[in-house]
Amino acid sequence: MPPFRQVGEKQLPQEVLFMAWSPKRDLIALANRAGEVSAAMNRSITFPGREVRQTVLAFGLNDTKRIILCDVEKPESLHSFSVDSSITYMHWMEVTEESSVLTSFYNAEDESNLLLPKLPALPKKIGNFIFWYTAQHVFFSFYRLNALVLGGSSGFIEVYAYGMFKIALVTGVPGSCRGLCLSSDLKSLSVITEIQDSPDSEAEMTYFQLDTSLLSSYLPEVTRMARKFTHISTLLQYIKLSLTCMCEAWEEILMQMDSRLTKFVQEKNTTTSVQDEFMQLLLWGKASLELQALLMNQLTVKGLKKLGQSIESSYSSIQKLVISHLQSGSEALLYHLSELKGMALWKQKYESLGLDASGIEDAITAVGSFILKANELLQVIDSSMKNFKAFFRWLYVAMLRMSEDHVLPELNKVMTQKDITFVADFLTEHFNEAPELYNRKGKYFNVERVGQYLKDEDDDLVSPPNTEGNQWFNFLKNSTHLKGNLCFIQ
Repeated sequence: MPPFRQVGEKQLPQEVLFMAWSPKRDLIALANRAGEVSAAMNRSITFPGREVRQTVLAFGLNDTKRIILCDVEKPESLHSFSVDSSITYMHWMEVTEESSVLTSFYNAEDESNLLLPKLPALPKKIGNFIFWYTAQHVFFSFYRLNALVLGGSSGFIEVYAYGMFKIALVTGVPGSCRGLCLSSDLKSLSVITEIQDSPDSEAEMTYFQLDTSLLSSYLPEVTRMARKFTHISTLLQYIKLSLTCMCEAWEEILMQMDSRLTKFVQEKNTTTSVQDEFMQLLLWGKASLELQALLMNQLTVKGLKKLGQSIESSYSSIQKLVISHLQSGSEALLYHLSELKGMALWKQKYESLGLDASGIEDAITAVGSFILKANELLQVIDSSMKNFKAFFRWLYVAMLRMSEDHVLPELNKVMTQKDITFVADFLTEHFNEAPELYNRKGKYFNVERVGQYLKDEDDDLVSPPNTEGNQWFNFLKNSTHLKGNLCFIQ
């Protein structure tokens, strides 16, 4: 037999701890002592694993006990999750078992592509846009099931379909994992562990072979569950990024009215409420000296105009994102969860795999409530845009008259009784002082109602929509038969 012949050599700046080679792609992944994996991620790397068909690289971080999946073509994280132990070995395999059932299953087109509309593209300025776009194309392009097998200290072994969905957890294996291999037909898992009773004793290497025929017997079901989980995971990320876009569209400048009015309450010397001060300006065209100082010196005509433009622009952007992205993503998520519930009810095929309908029903209820809250946000945005437009138009003209500036003819119109009633209702609802709100938020007013839906806070809504007198809400509240009914989501 002829000796091996060296065909290449390359000098590296750091000592290589682990490496993995993908013959199909002719790629080598290296993890060095400096914590670098190809794109120099400055972490403590445990072991890289190369996905066998696509361009996904998996590696573990010792310090955070996290597994990262990234695209080899682009230095972007596609998915990450935490584990309970430091990873000492990982293995990525592809199922090669052939059968008529599997062939028809693999060739079957995903019905969601036919029944669901295509999700609108996320704005590219969002930092994780590449994540979602790449994850959509990479994870959904897998033809066969593949699995990432993780081994760690204290007998820790887990199996993840497509590197994302945990399909198996092995317990009771002694020692620290030093090698493992899941057979290509999913019927057995071979494990090599190192057992050391004490620091002074000699380590013992042990080989185990575990029966994993349950996964092999239910291979089509496992594959379908894994694909469904991948859909759900990427949709959750899509919704999260849509919310990020909405939060970026909402500006802090919209809070100026609340802070200025709160400061006005703290500094004014009169006993008249802020609501009465604005009502007098609306009905009699006269403002107190304190209100004039607030409007002309702090808010200013220019500042009011800028605030009005910011509110209109911000609310329009948020409204479009809710309609085009948030609602479509939530409805797609509800579709996949409903399909998953149907799978769970088919107990003959999925009960042995641990798929439980009760937990899925809770998720469906949560998504339904989220969709209702998105619709509620749309109603608040629509109402706020109309209210603010009328309020700012009236206040802008009033401030121009205070400063004796020229009022354009199209603005200098006599307000009708309907206009006065509209602004008066807005003042009554939004300019009512709330001392209990000051104790919670440090302000007496909550004129801007949209931001409370977007800020990441655990508190309830500061100003929830008024449902008093709503016959449907009263009917559900008073009905003893409908309470807790899964058909009604609130």
